[in-house]
Amino acid sequence: MLELEKAQRMSLTMQVELRLKNALITGALKPGDRLITKEIAGQLGTSITPVREALLRLVSSGCLQVTPAQAFQVPDLRQERYREINGIRKNLETMAVTEAIKHITKEQLTHLQQLYQEFKDARENLQYEEALHKNLKFRFTLYSHARMPTLLELIEQLWMRIGPGFSFLLPTPDSTAPAPHDYDALLEAIAAKDSNAAIRALSKTIDESLEIFLHQNAVA
Repeated sequence: MLELEKAQRMSLTMQVELRLKNALITGALKPGDRLITKEIAGQLGTSITPVREALLRLVSSGCLQVTPAQAFQVPDLRQERYREINGIRKNLETMAVTEAIKHITKEQLTHLQQLYQEFKDARENLQYEEALHKNLKFRFTLYSHARMPTLLELIEQLWMRIGPGFSFLLPTPDSTAPAPHDYDALLEAIAAKDSNAAIRALSKTIDESLEIFLHQNAVA
């Protein structure tokens, strides 16, 4: 019975952790946001214990921090940290695309094109939160075709650390910032099985995101 209870609690912990990871990756959680264990438990309809365990797991992976008041908080994303993570991302994500091109089928390419269209539709309709989710789905669907689960896990870890800054990337109604993540050239390169062109296209997207973040984010 004790082992069953432990397994059930671990399952709940993993479910809560997955929800929190998704919130970090998509930018639903922003730098400086405080996470109240009791509030999260209420929102998810679970007890405090699995929520606290999930939060502690994210602290140990460097995605959250504990404040002096023993509260959980999304770390501030300073420009130097964003630059560092973006540089690592560029290496890992272009590697994933290079490998994906070797395996991707016509049906999978068509699916990626559909996901890209869904992202564009959300962005054009000013559904920014939905656009962030669609962008996440497009990118990780593409990377999954590399058939390298360890690489995919490393990319996910980096996105969890940098994701809270993604809220700076999409324009708001009162913003004139350009919209990043145009994947036309990337998809053309994938269709042509041109790894070099795909690397250039994806690197350009990541670099553009960095420039927009530096422009939009006043934190030095």
